[in-house]
Amino acid sequence: MSPEEIKKKLAEAGIGVNSWTQSNEKKEVKSPIVEKQKKLLGELSGLLEQQIENDKRMVAELHIKMQKLKQGGSY
Repeated sequence: MSPEEIKKKLAEAGIGVNSWTQSNEKKEVKSPIVEKQKKLLGELSGLLEQQIENDKRMVAELHIKMQKLKQGGSY
């Protein structure tokens, strides 16, 4: 079916073919899956930051133990 035939059929159905306009209205659609993923990623971010702090603390403690061992002491 050619574009002209489609326009003719639309016109016969009472739909204005050349009167279509583009809407500036933006609809915000929120996907429940995306919202859940955002929530879980936020939680994961918090857990990772906590793990990083724990790892930094452990590295500092191990560094102190290593320095003591180098100096001939026991930890």
